[in-house]
Amino acid sequence: MAYIKIFPIKVTDKKALDYIMNPDKTEEKLLISSFACSPESADLEFAFTREEGKKNVMDKGSNLAFHLIQSFKPGEVDAETAHKLGKEFADEVLKGKYEYVISTHVDQDHIHNHIIFNATSFVDHHKYVSNKRSYHKICRISNRICQENGLVTSMPTGEKGKSYKENMEYHRGNSWKAKLKVTVDKAIWSSINYDEFLQKMKLAGYEIRQGKNLAFRAPEQKNFTNMKSLGSYYTEENVLLRLEKNRHKTKSPRNVPREVQLFINISSYVSTGNRAGFERWAQLNNLKEAARTFNYLSENNLLNYEDFQQHISDIKNSLAITEQKISDLSSEISRQELIQKHCSSYRACRKIVEEGKTAPDLQKYKSKHHAEYKLHDTLKQQLQNLGVTKLPAPERIQNKIDSLKKECSKVQNEKKELEERKSTLDVITANIDTLLSYNMLCVNKPHQQYDL
Repeated sequence: MAYIKIFPIKVTDKKALDYIMNPDKTEEKLLISSFACSPESADLEFAFTREEGKKNVMDKGSNLAFHLIQSFKPGEVDAETAHKLGKEFADEVLKGKYEYVISTHVDQDHIHNHIIFNATSFVDHHKYVSNKRSYHKICRISNRICQENGLVTSMPTGEKGKSYKENMEYHRGNSWKAKLKVTVDKAIWSSINYDEFLQKMKLAGYEIRQGKNLAFRAPEQKNFTNMKSLGSYYTEENVLLRLEKNRHKTKSPRNVPREVQLFINISSYVSTGNRAGFERWAQLNNLKEAARTFNYLSENNLLNYEDFQQHISDIKNSLAITEQKISDLSSEISRQELIQKHCSSYRACRKIVEEGKTAPDLQKYKSKHHAEYKLHDTLKQQLQNLGVTKLPAPERIQNKIDSLKKECSKVQNEKKELEERKSTLDVITANIDTLLSYNMLCVNKPHQQYDL
């Protein structure tokens, strides 16, 4: 369980940063990390970003930074795990746009993370907006990360709540929704296609309503329960994906002539252009999207079973490649934006250091600009860590970022097109599987007559 609190810092962020980096609370500063800044000079780097925001007329409001606290139940996680989850949480919430420092405190029974992040983004200089909506968003992120790591979720998400009675029944596993989740999971685990899944739900005693959204009603239940109300994991799309995984887990026999032969029979309608015959036959086999299946097989010339399977594989591989490319481009964009931010701050500090060479009293000048001298050395090291040894021109960095964003947008459009094709192919695959499984059943019952 992770409990979340967030509040603004309006007066000074240095005191808050000094507090969260107390060595007595952080195992001698071993449990301190940061993003886009050095923990020791975070307040100075925050200030430089805010100054840039003012120059761009984007720095509105009085908030300097925000203090986000993530607390875990006593004994639930160790310090290293809490720190890792805290960094994952901060990265997801802030999207690589805000400098932050995170520390994990171990001085109390409950381990907790402190995350202080700049109120001004170093990417676009917009201010972070903290309100009820954004709070529920970070709570949803926290709940998801907790769930993925086997921890109890506890924070409100802004979604429609349950009544006290329903909530108590749900946690006891007695509510209609809780029982439906268990039954649905069991039916999915033991099925390899959608029709088999629905059949298992019928055998479990559920009444089925198929329309815009799939819904079930248990015996003695007054109203149907919409699958979407169970959460995103139970949407019709995700049910199909889970069934798809089951199909890949099943072991096929070494020789599958019947299945291939059945596909040949199916494709014979397509190859001869007999759409009407295909649709009549498909209707007998309870295939709802006959026209879509016929068109897809025809347009993509998928008249061979092996070609059809290869087509599925090609779409999935292409989608995986585009997703990886988007991830790589996004990482490089974040890296270049970080370099851009450090270069801008470094130039400002370097100007002050250069001017100090002609100052009448160098010691007095250094004392006055102690923060800039300190930050100058810190930023120089951070740039070297990023592989920058020669300061690039501002226009060059911006052009590179713009080029990367343009390429990323292009790949994202490619991904969208592939996802649409995959979505169509999922339906086609389910249709073909329905026909194959139905006719395989017919083959095993020779005493009955079926047209194919």
